Order: sequence, then structure tokens, then C-alpha cells
Amino acid sequence: MRRLALVAALLTATTLGAAFKSERMIHPGAKGPNRLVPDVALLANAKPLRYAAKLQFEGGLDDLRLYDAAGAEVSYLLLAPTVAEETWRGATVLPVAPTKTTSAFEADLGAATLVDRLRINGIATPFLKRARLEGSGDRAHWTVLADDTTVFDLPDEELRNVEIAFAPGTYRYLRVTWDDRASARVRAIGSVEARVRSDAVPTERVRVPVAYRVRASEPGKSRYRILLPGSHLPVEAIELNVANGNVFRDATITEGRLTDGEIEQLPLGNAKLRRAERDGAVAAQLAIPITFPQGAELELTVDDANNPPLQLAGIVAQLSPLPSIYFESADGAPLTAHFGDSKREAPHYDLEASRKFAMKGAAAIATWATSDAKQLAGGDEQEQIPTAGAPLTPDAFRYRRSVAPAARALTSLLLDADVLSRSNALADVRLVDAGDRQVPYVVETRPDPLKLALTIEPPRRDGSTSIYRFRLPYATLPEGTVLALTTSARVFERHVTVRADRGDEARDNPRMLDDMWWRSTDASSAAPALLCTCSLRGVRAVEIVVDEGDNAPLPIKSAELLISSRALRFFHPGGPLRLLYGNPAASAPRYDLSLLAPRLFEQPANEIALRPMQKAAGGEEKSREPWVFGVIIAVAVIALLAVIAALVRERPVSEDAPR
Repeated sequence: MRRLALVAALLTATTLGAAFKSERMIHPGAKGPNRLVPDVALLANAKPLRYAAKLQFEGGLDDLRLYDAAGAEVSYLLLAPTVAEETWRGATVLPVAPTKTTSAFEADLGAATLVDRLRINGIATPFLKRARLEGSGDRAHWTVLADDTTVFDLPDEELRNVEIAFAPGTYRYLRVTWDDRASARVRAIGSVEARVRSDAVPTERVRVPVAYRVRASEPGKSRYRILLPGSHLPVEAIELNVANGNVFRDATITEGRLTDGEIEQLPLGNAKLRRAERDGAVAAQLAIPITFPQGAELELTVDDANNPPLQLAGIVAQLSPLPSIYFESADGAPLTAHFGDSKREAPHYDLEASRKFAMKGAAAIATWATSDAKQLAGGDEQEQIPTAGAPLTPDAFRYRRSVAPAARALTSLLLDADVLSRSNALADVRLVDAGDRQVPYVVETRPDPLKLALTIEPPRRDGSTSIYRFRLPYATLPEGTVLALTTSARVFERHVTVRADRGDEARDNPRMLDDMWWRSTDASSAAPALLCTCSLRGVRAVEIVVDEGDNAPLPIKSAELLISSRALRFFHPGGPLRLLYGNPAASAPRYDLSLLAPRLFEQPANEIALRPMQKAAGGEEKSREPWVFGVIIAVAVIALLAVIAALVRERPVSEDAPR
């Protein structure tokens, strides 16, 4: 019986452990009470943290379990982040003799005080100064608190920072030394105060560098894909690091969310990016506050206006204050953390009775092992994702395109202009495997446009106008397609008319599509692009009529079509696939996969593209346009009628003719 009980216990432990996906080692700081701060590796793989508001922590990490070397579960508490009330103490300003390159002042707090921030008020604006901050308890021995910092207040640029943060310390005197080598001296100061560090130490915010990729974009905008280290992270702001001297641009952060059965980009936050550089000093506000994202992919759009793209040097995700993990170590030996089980509920331990003590009592600082997390053989959730649907008959579709084999993973198939133009608003698009079984997908609307370059031919002149003709690749371009023109000219003003070119027979009565003014008045920057947002549906060619007046012809540098980009997001089954479209009788598909749509954008997808359209060969990739067969039949009928007519026209033989 004892052996059976032991076997049963081992089987139970194995079954429970199999559900976890990650394992990591924890090193306690000492015996007894310990605090451990969650890191990104834990946040990205465990059940998410929950906040009612950005600073109102509710819980999370429900699947986290701690075990000692013997495999026994170790109790822990998740302690809410501490937000201390700020208390500021005023200081008496003491003069300091200036030098040729510096000026300074000292602030006397009246008594030695634990402080961590200095605020300077009353300096005449605008100002931007580099400074050095030191602290002392006796005014004889000084400690450098901030070696090279910047204080500024620039009302026109809406930039202000009059505080200097530093590591907490006990000081009575604080000395600020201004660098006057490249800027005017500070003549007067209104007041100085220091922030008193309370017993409730505020939780510091974590800043995490994140990867990003440049995306295709329309003229005047820059787009970037931001790749977070995990989904459901408590990101409260995205901060940019740029090398530009001056910046004043609008920026927006969006994320794909399920809306009416499709994944569409919804805004998470926006801000005005500001950066000013003067005399070697920099004032900047480059953070974009956002609501918490659900997935691991964000889209950043920067409105560049007439400026070149930002010189982006990096992107940082700022996290909201994080909770701490409190546990008590019996011997100071390493512990093992298991997490990554989406079905596991939060634990309840008797240690809860000591929560008040844990919140206020001293504790050693535990650390995560530096080695990477170990992946356990937990259940693969992707195995539960449907990758095969109902079979269908490919012959009902006019177009068949090959999709290259890929790994079994979440995949995003980028659709090209042919699919977007020749399908019935994607309602007739089907993805099938080698057995002609449908592969379920969700349509994804992407922020970066699909760009098609148009050939620029020499314009023809008609009096004072220049007429450019552009042949469009499809007469069925999707609604919302934009025609974008750029020029190398800097200062100009032209009236531009856009009309449909219907051939010589209709040239006297063209169909007008749009008319607008195209102007640029800044000789120091490139001219804005001309964007024609008129409907191009049913148009095979357009004419751009530029009224030059008495000016030299305006050179057209580039012409391109900007098409709203779409993709199919699905779990790739691993084998070769085909994309079918061109069936007017087909209605939009309905897949159970849409019920799992949140899991389709909570993790990054492998992006793949369709193979280029090929000429019909071996029945693989081809067009099944019915008019082709109609033309063939018509030619055959005409040839047959010609033969019959020739036979009928033969003169009959006369009865009197010699035989």
C-alpha cells in the first residue's frame, strides 16, 4: 500500500508539473524573509498581471509556483507595488562664488534628511542648462549625485523639467553647479525644495529595450513594428531614442484587435514628440503614454510632415510599477519557479496571515538565475488550434496561387495587389492544403500600405498644361486606393486635375475624378506628396493635368499606388498550401478559428508572402478567366462559318456544260 501511495503521488506530481511550460531558478538573498521582483521573462510567460488602473494593482501571476530542492511547494505572497505620498522640504538658498565657466548655489535643508530628488523653481524662461549635483552632510565633504544632468523650461516647445533625481541618501546640503560655457548664466532662483524619502519606498518603474522593424509607409509618414518580449505586459508608455537635433512630430501607437471578425488596428495612445538641442544641451519628451497592450506586436506611426524620417536609435517600453514576490527561505538554498499553465488558478497559502508584516518588514533581496528559463514539456496549446476545415472544389475559383511550405506556427500571409484587386473584397478567398481542405484564417488589416510603382512617361503639352498619363495595373483596384505623386521641386503652386483616361474617343468628354492645389513654400525641405484619394474603381488609366501657368513644367519624381494592406493570419499546418480566389458566387467563410482570435495576435506571427503570379504551366498557378474559353469558342465558330460560306459561294455546275 505504501508503494502504491508513493507511485500515485509521483504520478500526480508528474501530471501537475507537465502543465507548466517554464522553469527557472531563484537565489534567495538570505535565510528568512525574501523579496523578488518579477522580470520580463516571468511576465512574458506566466499568467498576466491585473490592474484596475495603471497604479491600482489587483493581482496576477496565478500560475506561479515555487518549489524547494526536495520538491515541496514553498508559500509566497504577491505584494502590491508601493506608491508613496510625496513630501517636499523647502531649502534656504546659499550663494556660491562663480568661476569663468560655472556658477552655482547651495541648498540648506536645515537638518540631515533622507532625500532623492531636487526641484528648482523660479528661473526665468526660456532656459536649458547643463548641471552637476552634489550632496553633503557637513558642507566640507561632497558626494556627486548627478554628474551631468539637464534642467530646462522651454514654453514655446512645451518642454519642462526642473527636477533632478538621484539615488536616495541622507544630506543636509545640496549643491548645483551650472555649466555656463555655452549658455547664459542663471541670474535668479525663486525657490528650491527636496523630496523626502518616506519609509514606504516607491516601487521603481522598469524600462525594457525592445526590438523594432521599419515598415513600408506612405509619403510623409514613418511606420515601425514594435516587438515586445511578451503579451499582456503592463506597458504604460513607449519611449523613443532619437539622434535628431530638433523634433516636433505627432506619433501614434496602435495594436491589432478583433473587431467584427477581423483583426483591425486600434489606437492605444498618441503624443507630440518634442526634442530641442541648444548649445550641446538637450531637452526632450519622447514618451508616448499607452493603455496596456494585449499582444506582443505594436505599430508606431510618426507623422514626419515635410521632414526626413527620424534618426531612431532605439525604443524602450516603460512598465507600470511591478509587485514583489515575498517568500520565506528556511535555509537560503535555491528554489525552482514553475509557471506557464494558463488553466491554473491562484494559490492560497497560510502565509496570507503575515501580509501586513511582509508589507512593512525588512527582507533580503532574492534574484533570478542568470541562465535562460528552461522550457518544460507542457501541453502545446497550438495542437488545439484548428488547422483544417471543410474540403472544397478548386475548379470553382479562377485563380490559384502557391504558398511556400513553412513551419507549423502562427503565420501571417501578406496578400498582394492581384488578390486584393481580383477577389470579391476577400469574401471568395480560400486557403487550402494539398488535400483541398480549407485552412481556417482571420483577416488582418495592416497599417503599412501596399505600394505599387507606376511608370512615368514624358508628359504631353497642351498650351500651359502638362498632361501625365499613368496606366493602372488593374481596373478593379480596391476602394481606398491612393495615387501618390512626388516632385523634386521645392517652391511652387499648381492646380492639378485628375481624370479618367477612356481613350481617344472620349477625350473631349473626360470623367473628372478630382482636382486640388499642390503647393510648397519651404525651400529648405522636400515638398509634400500629392495624394489623390478619389475612387479608381473601373479606371484603367488616369491623366494628371498640371496647370503650369507661366512657370517651367513641374517635374514628377515618382508615382505610386498606396493600397490598404491585408493579410491572412492562421496556424500553418506545415505542408504546401494554395490560395484560391476569383469566385463571384462564393460568400465570406465562417471559421471556428475566430473564437480563438485573441491568441492569434497575442504572439508574433511568421510573415510569409505569396509567390509571384506565374503564367499557366502544368495547371498549377493560372487564371481561369471564362472569357478566354469564350474567345477560343468564338474564333472556332467564326472559322467554321467562313468555311461554310465559302462552300455556299461556289457556282453550281451547269447542266449544259460538258461532263
